[in-house]
Amino acid sequence: MITLREGKKTLLDWETGTADFTFGLQHRVVNGTDVLAFWGELDAWADQELAPRVMALLDHAGPRVVADLREVTFMDAGGLRLLVRIRKRVTPGRGTLWLVPGSARNRRLLRITSLDKAFTIPASMPVPCTRTGTRSGFR
Repeated sequence: MITLREGKKTLLDWETGTADFTFGLQHRVVNGTDVLAFWGELDAWADQELAPRVMALLDHAGPRVVADLREVTFMDAGGLRLLVRIRKRVTPGRGTLWLVPGSARNRRLLRITSLDKAFTIPASMPVPCTRTGTRSGFR
């Protein structure tokens, strides 16, 4: 049995297959716009686990998509890879993708990697999104 712990909290137990994920995704449709609201740490693990779900959602999404990163607390190359996958799926010929980076840290990462030029980043949220306080993650 292999168990990954942080203090007294069990993060992952390979024997039972249970995990306490540090990331998640909530999908909702607001005024005909698909909103993919990510939370937590977007890293290589998140990319591996979320990419199939995100691609399946995008297969059925409308022409307008928002990737909301306001609740993302950490992002590395894996998270950037996930964003690029989303961008490739929502091409200019098929629809419009807005990226809402949220924190200054996320904006800086996009600027350093020049991905800020590859995405449409609005000055404010393109659709009215009220946060419900509930998270439906990868559980």
